[in-house]
This record gives sequence, C-alpha cells and structure tokens, in this order.
Amino acid sequence: MELRYPALVPVGLVVAAAAAYAVYVVLRRRSRGAAAPVANSALLTALPEYQRAMRRHRVRTAILVGSAALLAGGALVGAARPVDTTVERPQTRNRDVVLCLDVSGSMADFDAELVRTFRALVTGFRGERIGLVIFNASAATVFPLTDDYDFIADELDTAEQALSNGARNEAFFAGTFNGRGTSLIGDGLATCVTSFDRADTRRPRSVVLATDNHLAGRPIVDLDEAAELAKAKGVRVYGLNPEPDGPDREAAELRQLVDGTGGRYYAMSDEQAIAGIVGSVQAQEAAILESAARALHTDQPRVPIALAGLGLLGVVGASRRWRR
Repeated sequence: MELRYPALVPVGLVVAAAAAYAVYVVLRRRSRGAAAPVANSALLTALPEYQRAMRRHRVRTAILVGSAALLAGGALVGAARPVDTTVERPQTRNRDVVLCLDVSGSMADFDAELVRTFRALVTGFRGERIGLVIFNASAATVFPLTDDYDFIADELDTAEQALSNGARNEAFFAGTFNGRGTSLIGDGLATCVTSFDRADTRRPRSVVLATDNHLAGRPIVDLDEAAELAKAKGVRVYGLNPEPDGPDREAAELRQLVDGTGGRYYAMSDEQAIAGIVGSVQAQEAAILESAARALHTDQPRVPIALAGLGLLGVVGASRRWRR
C-alpha cells in the first residue's frame, strides 16, 4: 500500500503538533490563573475516593488524547489517499477479416447486395478487426483493419450508396483502374491477402472474397498463385459468388481454390452463407494479444476510516463521561 499524496502526512503532523502545543499553552495559562492555595489539603488528597477519582480522570484524559490522535491520524492518512498499485498486462483474443469485393462491370448488379451481406457478416462478429478492399483492374483499400464497428458500419453504408444502381459514385472506384483489363481476380485476392498487418503474430486471418470469377484481362498474379500465397501466409479464403445461374466452370474453380485454403465456398443466395462464414471464422482459435502494461491504482480507505471511526467513538465516549 502507498499514499497518493504522501506530502500531506508531514505537513499534517506539523500542523497537528502546532495546534496541540497551542492548546497546551492556553490550558496552562488558564489553570494558573484559576489556581488558589488551599491549606491542609493533604488529608483530602490522601482519601481513597479522591485517589480513585484521580485515576479515573487520568484514564479518561488518556483515552480522550489517544482517541483525538487516532481520529486526526486516520483523517490525515485518509486525506493522503492510501492506494494499492498493481501492474497488469491486458490480454485480448482477436481475429482479422478482410472483406474483398470485386467491383468490375459484371458485378455491378450485385455489389450493393454484397455490401449488405458484408454488413450482416459484421454484425455477427465480436471483437474481430475488419477491413474492406475493392478491386477491378487494380485493388484499393476502402478502410484498413479496425475494430471500430461504428466506423465500419458508416463505411459500409457509404459503399452501398456508391454501388447502388443509378447512383454509382465514380470517386469510390478511385485506384481500381490501373491494371491491364478488368476483373483481375488474382491481383485482387493477392492484395487482400497482403492487407494484414502483424504478420509475425498468431492472429487468425480470413478473407471473404465476393466475385463471380469472370476474368477479363491479364493479371500480374493469377488466381492459383493468389490462393497459394494465401495458404503460405495461413489466410483462409471464403468465396461468395453472386451468380444466380448455378455452378459453372468459374464457380467450380473458385470453390476448389477456396477449399484449398481451408475456407468454404458459398453462393450469395445460400441462406446459410452468413452464418457459415461467421461460424467458421469464430471457430478458429483466437490469438492471445498482450497490450502495453498499465498501472492500476485502487483506493484503500478502509483502514483510515476504521481508525478515524474508533477515534471518534473514543472522543465522544470520553467527553460524555466527563460531562457526567
């Protein structure tokens, strides 16, 4: 236990000593002025009853002085705020999820609905960090990994408005037209896979890849290579295909690749897609992350309050006894 304001103790002791000396001087002067010589008082002071009365007086005086000192000391220590200080290093468990959205022309009719699906996914997470990357000919980060869920909700609302039919905001797509062709899925997935920070930790990482897998250009990294990169980095990829026409060659290829990373493939029309992705992500053992050490100060007023209370009872009891 330590004191938050230790300087109060010596200051309080000096003040208390000065006050006690002042009271002593005043009482001594009063007693001298009120004293009168009495002849033959030895017979009175020798009486047993007088001796008992003097002993009781000295005991009450000692109790009063001790109680007053206890009351003042308890109050002084309480004013100095005794505290217990402990140092802790908080630990949190967390996972990272990057939402990876194909915004090419073939996805125009589905992107707003996919963002709504992303929003539903986010509401199922608790504590995970979420990021959003969009891609077409090249990839651009809409927002990096964060666990500020209010901010994430606002950004997804903005994305939905920008991707809605008839209201596509061209500024939203800035940075996605720098490649050779369109819908370069391999480049998009590779960017999403490399969007994770803290690569040296054991924090589980997942990518939710929303695409129809219709390639229309020459990617720097093809989809097979991007899937291998994901496996090498321990990133699970979950495929979300908006195509309503059932399985085709591109869908089969996407399913095979995401299954190879340890993830799963879903059609957007699958009612179990959201619950399946959330459940799979949360089934991964969350990493234990140590935060910076911090000192915790806990007030411990019980002892000074108890001492002051005892002193107060003693002062009140001795004073009442004296008045009697």
